[in-house]
Amino acid sequence: MSNATRPIYALYRSLIREVRLLPTEYLRQFFRLKLSDDVRAALDSKDARLQKGRVKRMRQIQRKLQAANLGRRREFDHVLDLAYGRKGKLRAEILQPLLTDPKAPLPARMIHNVERSRPPAYSKELTTLLTTAYSRTTKALTLKALQHPHTLPPRADPSTNDAKFMGPLSKRREVNIRWKFFTEQHKRVHPPLQVVLEERTESGDVVHKTDSSSVLRAGIRPVGLQGSGVFEEVQALAASRPRRRSAHGKPYPDSHASQPDFRSHLPHRFLRRRFQFLLGRLPVMTYRRAMPGDSTSNAGKPGMVACGTRRSAQAEGGKQEETRRGTSQGCLKPK
Repeated sequence: MSNATRPIYALYRSLIREVRLLPTEYLRQFFRLKLSDDVRAALDSKDARLQKGRVKRMRQIQRKLQAANLGRRREFDHVLDLAYGRKGKLRAEILQPLLTDPKAPLPARMIHNVERSRPPAYSKELTTLLTTAYSRTTKALTLKALQHPHTLPPRADPSTNDAKFMGPLSKRREVNIRWKFFTEQHKRVHPPLQVVLEERTESGDVVHKTDSSSVLRAGIRPVGLQGSGVFEEVQALAASRPRRRSAHGKPYPDSHASQPDFRSHLPHRFLRRRFQFLLGRLPVMTYRRAMPGDSTSNAGKPGMVACGTRRSAQAEGGKQEETRRGTSQGCLKPK
């Protein structure tokens, strides 16, 4: 071990000590993998300036983890956001497949013979996320806003007075404005961890399926951490209650002992509220298969999927309030 790499290994060991204090196994595994990638990238850096920047980012993560383990709310939320794809590299990896639709035709060029003049195409998944309030960090958009962004000047419409007096808007500028709007808006979306297929059995019972095989059979693209059980674990942790103890200090028998629980020095109430708040940033896209006799316009047609939305309650600050994004669902059809 050289003198140059010794501080990096010392920093890595310090980070691992902080990771061991995180309250769930998923968080511990996520940050072990992330930090191993980060330290490997820092050690492999040939450029001293690049290595210094990567070590600096590792120290920033160290400060966040230390503050989170001390029970500071903002830093703990930041740790959860990184681990569950609300920000950072995992978010980009979850959202990237939803930005395109491989089966949809390319939009027409706005400038003849210029391939790069094609405007952005909104996939059905992204359209649903952009037009649903529960999956947005800001106000939901309308379908009209996607077709004609508000950032386009009036000259984009040839029939307006501005276009008649000042001339039509440059097509190249219009393409750039549309792409800038597309980029800005998808950055304001909370990507789902998975999609849910809702089916009704012959007996009338409603069944929710999240395994990849069922989703693929329905012609739906799996999303994010599909079938991993990560979202269900967050729900269980957000609804968990501390075990009651007898007068002798021994816990009462717990009928939910198989459910996930926290392993942390932090108060369970604090942890439970942080995971409840996290649910508000975890939209769930639900596909509901239309059945004969349904009131939807697509009912009875094979392969069509209707949609619905539901809300869940989350506690924040000791009060029960209806979540803005807790379990939002989108309206999509399988391809």
